[in-house]
Amino acid sequence: MEYMSKISGSSDRKGIIMTILSQMGANFEVQQFEDVENIVISFNPSNKRLVVGAHWDADEDSDGANDNASGCSVLLHTIEAVLAKPTFEKSVDFVFFGEEEKGGIGASRYIESVGKENISAMVNADVCGFGDNILLSDKGNLSNPSFFGLMDEVLLTKHKIQLPRFLPQGDDCIFEWSGLPSVSICTAECNAFNVFSEIGRKIVAEQPITEADQEALMSLDVVKTMHGGEFDNISYLSGTAVKMVADYLIDGLLNC
Repeated sequence: MEYMSKISGSSDRKGIIMTILSQMGANFEVQQFEDVENIVISFNPSNKRLVVGAHWDADEDSDGANDNASGCSVLLHTIEAVLAKPTFEKSVDFVFFGEEEKGGIGASRYIESVGKENISAMVNADVCGFGDNILLSDKGNLSNPSFFGLMDEVLLTKHKIQLPRFLPQGDDCIFEWSGLPSVSICTAECNAFNVFSEIGRKIVAEQPITEADQEALMSLDVVKTMHGGEFDNISYLSGTAVKMVADYLIDGLLNC
């Protein structure tokens, strides 16, 4: 909860993340564009890099605890573990994206600056501080080697990760629309899987999303932790949820 508590509700979320990274001894770059800033920590940069990202900005009506101080905390814990392993050889960019809430501007600028030919795949951590279940929208990427073992079924089973066909849109979609493999990961309560899976089934089948589907989605407690919802407060969140996602990423990146 420490990182999440520091970032949540702050008017200087980007500055706090950079301070934490400096304290870790992480070498980072601030990508400055006219309309957005990203924070990038590169390990062994190559044209086969995996991007692990989370957006640092928050909706203007929210203190941004679950959306997305929680995802930023996942990245910070993962970076900390990678820094502790001097023999880490995988090519990974950890990126804290700006302006996700304004249409994924930071993700778009990152792809433009690095070049999609230098990116192999992307993992997006967004809304990772609520509930006891890890949900991952795999988008057909099971066993895809571009994810350095993160999409191996043995690892997914080990960490009890559920695979709905749909998760709400995030920075992963910017990579997907650029033709790059991407997945998104979050945590949620147990019944969220069924709701997301049903919406995903209809999207794949090109069936209409009904008002009842929308009501079921908006009734989920995890959705209420976002954008000024009823549970949009850090008091409703759990460091255990953040740790579950970080443990999965650390295991996949360091041990696979």
